[in-house]
Amino acid sequence: MDTNNRNEQLDERLKDVDQADLEAFIQKRLDEEQNKNETASATLRLESLGILGNLLIIFVLGLFIVSPLIQLIVRVVTDNSDKILLVSSLTVKRYQWTIRNINRLARFTAVLTYLWIILYAVSKRIESRRHGVAVKKSELTVGERISKCVPFIVFVMFVVSIIAVTRIRGANEYDLTGHPYMYESIFSYITYPLVYFFCGMMLFDERLRKFLLYVLLFSGLPLNILALVDKWVTPVKYYTSTGVSPCAVFHNSNHYGYYLAITVITGALMFVYEKKLWLRIVSAVSAVIANIVMIMNNTLGAYLATLFIFILFIIYCFAFVKENKKESLIILGVFILITVVMRFFYSSLMSSFLTLFGDINMIIEDPLEADSAGSSRWRLWKGTVEHMGESPFLGFGVEGLLNTYGVGTPHNEFLQYAEFFGIQTSLLYIIACSMILLRVFFSHKTLDKTSMICFFVSLGYLASSFFGVAIYYTTPFIYIFLGLTYAEYFKKGKPKAAKTE
Repeated sequence: MDTNNRNEQLDERLKDVDQADLEAFIQKRLDEEQNKNETASATLRLESLGILGNLLIIFVLGLFIVSPLIQLIVRVVTDNSDKILLVSSLTVKRYQWTIRNINRLARFTAVLTYLWIILYAVSKRIESRRHGVAVKKSELTVGERISKCVPFIVFVMFVVSIIAVTRIRGANEYDLTGHPYMYESIFSYITYPLVYFFCGMMLFDERLRKFLLYVLLFSGLPLNILALVDKWVTPVKYYTSTGVSPCAVFHNSNHYGYYLAITVITGALMFVYEKKLWLRIVSAVSAVIANIVMIMNNTLGAYLATLFIFILFIIYCFAFVKENKKESLIILGVFILITVVMRFFYSSLMSSFLTLFGDINMIIEDPLEADSAGSSRWRLWKGTVEHMGESPFLGFGVEGLLNTYGVGTPHNEFLQYAEFFGIQTSLLYIIACSMILLRVFFSHKTLDKTSMICFFVSLGYLASSFFGVAIYYTTPFIYIFLGLTYAEYFKKGKPKAAKTE
């Protein structure tokens, strides 16, 4: 009897133990499942923040890239007059209104992007501590992380220099509002690196950078086709006309030349690197049409810059990467072929070449009396340099030499920054651009093809800017493309293989 009681008590205890273990096991599994769900939710929140940030950046950059097409739409919607024969105050003000609003949206969105970066970093740290979300530890040292930020830091110094010299010497009549035509104030020059370059630099995903390149090609294609229609078929009511050279929606053929140069280079190099056949065709068609319009446009600086880039691209393919050799020769060959064929219909570009050689000879023989050289650019360059000694570090402000000495914008962006804001400001711009391009070039083996396309586009713009002006509706392009060029390097840092150099 006692034995039976002991067995029954033992069975009851075993039942209690089994029940307790089972409950503990179930509770443990429930806790694990809850933690798993919370971790997944935290990861999803971080990913959503990342997607939101990319959308903000695409919006900022894409809005300006399509601004010429937006301007055409604005003219279609608002203009009821006859063909615009010359640049009028109305067409200028409409474009200024368009870019002013785009810049406002860009600044607001850039502020959101800065806040997003802070929020993303803080959220990632909090979630990692609360739910165990793994935070990928950077392989870069603190010094290396700071080093890759140096170009942006230099651009910040560029901005600080502009603010400081304006504050010290006092604002002139155009510093705060911009010239009525050029429409770039100190706030424009502050916006370019802090908004457009910064946002481009933060776009790490190659697919999104490539998307922006196609935004340029697809939005530029109808503009350039209509430019041909305007000159070959029938006048396009909404296009500005200044004689033989097409201007499309731009005020001046030289300004259109900037846009055409980056479109030709982008389309040609996308043709080389794109894998999808239909996109290669679109890229090639876009480049060819823009090339034809460029020759009609007769902007020698843009043409020479594009030719220079295609030659450099051949050297790059043959000497450095040893691939795409045939394609690099094809794009240069097509470029020259179009030039030769168009020579039978438009002799202005060849005349510009001959004039260039004459101008160079004139400058060599007597630089002091060669004011007419380079479409009077030499006079502007000489006048700018002559007066720089009066205020080498403070500059003269936006268009500061115009009213004082009758010397307008020097048609050289590097001189323009020096004239407006002092030599040190121009040097900071040159240093930032040079550092970006040199770092990307020496790291080309580890970077994607889109980064290298943007590299060549940026280099082409800078080459063209040696003969051009910074103006409100083209200048942001260089900052956007410099940012896109640097984005992948900024994400990865200096290649490990290069650290022993």
